[in-house]
Amino acid sequence: MPITNIHRRLGRWAEFFEGQFNWPAAPATSVRLSCPPWPVTTDPPNEEEVRKELQLLKRYKSPGPDDLPPALFKDGGDFLTKELTTLFTKVWELESVPTSWNESIVVPIFKKGSRRSCNNYRGISLLPIASKLLASVILRRLFKTRERLTREEQAGFRSGRGCIDHIFTLRQMLEHRHTYQRPTIVVFLDIRAAFDSLDRTVLWDCLLKKGVPEKFINILKALYKNTSGRVRAYNHLSPLFHSSSGVRQGCPISPFLFNFAIDDILETALMNVSNGGVDLLPGERLLDLEYADDIVLLCDNAQGMQSALNQLAISVRRYGMCFAPSKCKVLLQDWQDSNPVLTLDGEQIDVVEKFVYLGSCISAGGGVSDEINARIVKARAAYANLGHLWRLRDVSLAVKGRIYNASVRAVLLYACETWPLRVEDVRRLSVFDHRCLRRIADIQWQHHVSNAEVRHRVFGHRDDNSIGVTILKHRLRWLGHVLRMSSQRIPRRALFADSGTGWKKRRGGQCMTWCRGMKESCKGLACVGPSRLPGWGPRDGATQWLETLSDMAQNRSQWRSCCNLLLLSS
Repeated sequence: MPITNIHRRLGRWAEFFEGQFNWPAAPATSVRLSCPPWPVTTDPPNEEEVRKELQLLKRYKSPGPDDLPPALFKDGGDFLTKELTTLFTKVWELESVPTSWNESIVVPIFKKGSRRSCNNYRGISLLPIASKLLASVILRRLFKTRERLTREEQAGFRSGRGCIDHIFTLRQMLEHRHTYQRPTIVVFLDIRAAFDSLDRTVLWDCLLKKGVPEKFINILKALYKNTSGRVRAYNHLSPLFHSSSGVRQGCPISPFLFNFAIDDILETALMNVSNGGVDLLPGERLLDLEYADDIVLLCDNAQGMQSALNQLAISVRRYGMCFAPSKCKVLLQDWQDSNPVLTLDGEQIDVVEKFVYLGSCISAGGGVSDEINARIVKARAAYANLGHLWRLRDVSLAVKGRIYNASVRAVLLYACETWPLRVEDVRRLSVFDHRCLRRIADIQWQHHVSNAEVRHRVFGHRDDNSIGVTILKHRLRWLGHVLRMSSQRIPRRALFADSGTGWKKRRGGQCMTWCRGMKESCKGLACVGPSRLPGWGPRDGATQWLETLSDMAQNRSQWRSCCNLLLLSS
């Protein structure tokens, strides 16, 4: 039954988040000191560090329980910088923080599902700005060293990496293995309340084991000591509740701490898996991909996959966390035998034909028909939500076009740079796009206005590209980005993946793949003057054309000019 009384609602929110932020402690484990301390200074923060963090502070962020807005700190000038430096120095020496820094305001953010269920909300903690500044100083000192030590498979919360990296890698692996009829198992794992259930004691031990200087660990312990919060809802605050587990979502250093835990979990678990993973390059295998707590396991045999799942379940429990088997799924591709029975914590994992990974629908075989269906549905919903705007007569077509690009086309073309597109796929996207643009411009089919003219009226001269050209632009930009990556980066290694010994392509017509499509799109670059560049001939190596383009892509301006020529000829 719905709760109508505001005070009872606030009490229910406090009860819910108290349960979310107080998970059972993990079993005690011994600490293995295997790494020397990092070579970073442990001196108190200086004025220059504090001033830099104040400059980077966003002015319109929400204040914490003290109601001191970021603008107050940014406009405080040198006087406030000196006072904050003095305060941080005292905190550094005493390894203790003001009690108000341990308090937070928790704001429930709706995710999806029923709005009446607390389980469909995520709690974001609003913390005192001063405590966030100190956390930012610590993060900046540790970041460079940590970045060098982070597992290559982890793309979450890392500069220069994003969801597209792993979506592209996963699609490339599925396409490549499907071309050669190689059996593949993909398991998508979900950790129940990963950020909220992390055991803090085990986390501090992990930081010490990895070589983080003890001074930083002690300051972090002080920031997380006796943490408490109140829920803000309906313009009221709930009763105070205490929290003992998890990282605070809203603190600048929380993603950094969480990645530490996830990396240690994967390292500990997968080092004992001998027959897991899939072939990436000769002599190299890829077993896992992580984006924060979104974990994907890949394997070509059921025994190796089950071994990895068993080890992961044990490793996760060390941190006080656990998997949600009902949300974990198995995707099988080119599997000839009966479906394998894979279990996690004693529960069987369901087998599915497709799975939404990082916002993109992944299907067996690497096709994108399901993904395009989902993109059109979501873009249609985004377009309908702005229906009142499209009907306004006092808003110019140019403004509507910019809003359409940002709100509808962005949804329609999410991760389009990873799609292995067919002509039919582009046609379907183009039909939807032009239907929306005609409604915005109030142009009917009987008006006999071409699609190119409709785009020109809505977008103007500069941005009136068709969907096909826009997708090609995204794909060329992404190709150049991947080709400029170092040889250790997984997306580049997946792009250059080679066939194993004894692998044979399937008979009959070959499915469209991303590489085939890009090779066809880039064939205009195959000739420079009278001599043909290597890579496009029938006797050339499978990836020789990529090597040729890689040399061109290292020069950004040259690559941009080549891409513009291709777009003009499209």
